[in-house]
Amino acid sequence: MSNTTLTVPNNFTLTITMKSDWHVGSGSGRGEIDSIVQRDADGLPYIPAKSLTGILRDGCEQVAQALDGGSSGKWNNWVNFLFGDQPALAKGAIETEPRPASLSIQSAHLDTKLRDALSEKPKLQQAIAFIKPGVSIDAETGSAKPDFLRFEEVVRMNAVLSADCQFNFSEITSITDGELQTVQQVCYALLIAGAKMVDRLGGKRRRGVGTCEIKVDDKEQNWLKWLETNHAGIKERPDCKPDKLPSYTQTPNLVPNGIWYKVPLKIETRSPLVLPSRTVGNVVECLDYIPGRYLLRHLHKQLGDKLNVSQAIAQNHLVITNATIEINGVAGRPTPFCLFGEKLDGGLGKGKNVYNRFQESEPDDTQLKGERGGYIGQFNNSELPEYQKIDFELYTHNTIMDEVQRPTREVGGIYSYEAIPAGLTFRAELRIPASVEKHLAEKDNNWFQKLAGNTRIGQSKKDQYGAIAIEVESPTPIQATTGSQQNLLYVWFVSDVLMRGKRLNPTVDPDDFKKALERELNVKLKEREIDDLLSMMLRQRRTESWQVRWGLPRPSMVGWQAGSCIVYHVTEGSIAPEKIAELEAKGIGDRRSEGYGQILFNDPLLLTQKLSGFTRNNQLSQNTKPKSVILSKSSNSGNNVKVSNSVFDYARLIETAAWREAIQNQAVAVAANPQKRKEVLGIGISGGESQPPMSQLGGLRSVMGKLTEQNKSNSVTGWIEAIKKVENRKEKWTGTSLNDIKELVTDFDKIWQILEVDKLSKDLTITDNGKTKLKADLWAEAVRTLVDAMIRGHKRDLEKEQKEQSEEVA
Repeated sequence: MSNTTLTVPNNFTLTITMKSDWHVGSGSGRGEIDSIVQRDADGLPYIPAKSLTGILRDGCEQVAQALDGGSSGKWNNWVNFLFGDQPALAKGAIETEPRPASLSIQSAHLDTKLRDALSEKPKLQQAIAFIKPGVSIDAETGSAKPDFLRFEEVVRMNAVLSADCQFNFSEITSITDGELQTVQQVCYALLIAGAKMVDRLGGKRRRGVGTCEIKVDDKEQNWLKWLETNHAGIKERPDCKPDKLPSYTQTPNLVPNGIWYKVPLKIETRSPLVLPSRTVGNVVECLDYIPGRYLLRHLHKQLGDKLNVSQAIAQNHLVITNATIEINGVAGRPTPFCLFGEKLDGGLGKGKNVYNRFQESEPDDTQLKGERGGYIGQFNNSELPEYQKIDFELYTHNTIMDEVQRPTREVGGIYSYEAIPAGLTFRAELRIPASVEKHLAEKDNNWFQKLAGNTRIGQSKKDQYGAIAIEVESPTPIQATTGSQQNLLYVWFVSDVLMRGKRLNPTVDPDDFKKALERELNVKLKEREIDDLLSMMLRQRRTESWQVRWGLPRPSMVGWQAGSCIVYHVTEGSIAPEKIAELEAKGIGDRRSEGYGQILFNDPLLLTQKLSGFTRNNQLSQNTKPKSVILSKSSNSGNNVKVSNSVFDYARLIETAAWREAIQNQAVAVAANPQKRKEVLGIGISGGESQPPMSQLGGLRSVMGKLTEQNKSNSVTGWIEAIKKVENRKEKWTGTSLNDIKELVTDFDKIWQILEVDKLSKDLTITDNGKTKLKADLWAEAVRTLVDAMIRGHKRDLEKEQKEQSEEVA
């Protein structure tokens, strides 16, 4: 194999240039549109990572089949090494672990600066796509089938999108340092060659839509030459081995002393998260929180060289809580089931008329409804706590069968993911005993900083889902801050609680929980019994999970659902605040290190006697409106942001489409007014007759069609001069109508004053000097559109009046 100076970047960017209009469908319609395009969180079209990965894999498979001379061989194996195995296509039983992908491809989005410019321009966001009609042709008759007219949303051509990519060889393969460079070069060259094979993507790509060019590297010709020269000497792909976690020394047996530390974690979603709760049909439903178990691998990787994490988990010396939505800088807490709201006009969502049924009786004349779902902030004894719910996004995908190039049931067909949106902030805590914190601090005083950074979690995390960023705060001791209520103990489950009975089987018997709590607190408890008040609000929940690599189900976990709550009487013994703080820190029940078993005691919200008397101030925060971004080819100054020529040209294309739509809408609105038609063109209706006659208006519309640019002496002015020279034709144009028309086609500001486009131009322009340029380019079109709309409106009114007169005569 020849030596080369070509180097492979570990992180690189794909650039996709759409040479024609394109459609990557969402699988759903809207109103009169049968199929709409996929849009991201900013409301702009994009290419999902799954679509991009699939089309690139097809291209690489074509290259591999050409090099191998068939559908099997070493180069086909390299494709599987690059993109991962496809268990769904296996014809028999799978005996080995499916190979994960070595390449991670993210979704392709429009340029960031263009996205920023469009963020405050909803009309321009709509103009980026248009509606395309279509029919289905009957194969026998060769004509359109009846009732098969459809409308599809299509994105305008010349869009330039970029997708971030990353190779990951170190964790998933047994590549030695000597082999690494060759493996990188083979994968990179294969990807570049596969990208060259892709010339179309998305829906209807065999019918003229979706022509594209994908560029991986500026030196692609050098890489193709390298592949041509070296392909015969390339060895078989490396073997795949399971991920390796950092090696560690055996941690001494660390005995906790009752004091626990917490390390606050702030988690921001950088991409949508798919955290499956259950599968219904072909829809994967999502959890509204990040389970602690999804962060355990990150802990292993970052702390495994300092602490035997598995040992700490087994000894219950390490707890990672579930990450819930941030509310006013703290983690939101699951809504307790003891809260009820007035069914017709109340509840946490409305911020009023909420009852704590642990303390308040149900009113006689008002129907209450239990609060279910959502998260609440801290209660300050002055108003109802903040309340939030996560609005999920739904993403539809499909699996393409190679033979027919369509999604079919045999390979999975169409499926949808419910996902937590990008851009949300969650809060969690790592909790460890003082002995473990001391051990880590001796190894590295800033050990907790290693937890900060970026990682990926959840389902389908190798492509467009699962990216999160973690920020970490310093460890602090957990203080005993629990309030008291005489001999009562209020228990609030802030995560699901998994318990085991006498025979070590999963249980949801309240007595089993009470006995476990009694052992932990060394007291005797009894459920409170008071007429008209609730004392136990428990709900069960079944949690399903999957073995990610094998795609097989794990045993179900049945326990008490987060939000459940109970009130106990302490009949024997007393509870020390330190014991309460320790139990709140470490949790209760099974799988506490994964986020289960978290409970709170005597929270002020549950102790409040008259919660129905509180309201919440729902004033929205005053967000300062960001400055409008103006795209420029030349320089950065003021609000101007310099962009590439391709981005600028595409922004101008969107502007032009938006201006055209605005011109058409304004022209129709102005033309509907007979008085405006009289003022602009001098046309009207008198005695059921058109003035001037329709033949003259037809001539005007015909000559207007030849108006193409701003010119003092144009086809219209010549036509007007010819009219004036013929007396009997001149008489048909009453008043100053001919002069009004001449002014319309010679005064270049007149049309914009009539259409009042200046009022709309601020919302339709994002490019430097765009308003002036578009006025010049679209002037003739605007005049033609207005005149045509006015003549059509005039004719409709004329026909209507003539019809009314004939009916009166009859």
